[in-house]
Amino acid sequence: MTLNSGLLAGLLLVLSACTLLPESPTPRVRPTEPATFSLLNELARVSALSGEQRRRELADLDGARMNDSRRFQLAALLERDDNVEALERSLKTLAAMNEEDARSQALIDLMKKSLKARIETKQLAMRNAELQDKLDQIKALEKSLQQRNAPLKTP
Repeated sequence: MTLNSGLLAGLLLVLSACTLLPESPTPRVRPTEPATFSLLNELARVSALSGEQRRRELADLDGARMNDSRRFQLAALLERDDNVEALERSLKTLAAMNEEDARSQALIDLMKKSLKARIETKQLAMRNAELQDKLDQIKALEKSLQQRNAPLKTP
């Protein structure tokens, strides 16, 4: 009996070695993930450019046809400028992009929020400067009125 059970166990072992193993699930590579990495790489590349190099690339992109990667490149270049008009143009360029990848869309949304905040900060700073100038003018007028209304002192 032990011979039969040993023979049966050996036969089952040999047969089990001949069976095909189910394929292990291959990790799914998202085809849109590289888009996110390319956007991040583009941001890093643009931040490393000098002012002259940025102006040169801006001039090259102004006349070119725009796909999403070029739009992002243009938006990143414009975002480095401190000019309010450039920031608004960058915001409009980002709004024209259609990213299907959730990570890329999140990056674009963060850039939009950052640009909106920078535009608002610049506008508030300009408004603050205007109000400060008006306040200085009022103080100067008040001082001149006080000097005019002061009694003449005679020695």
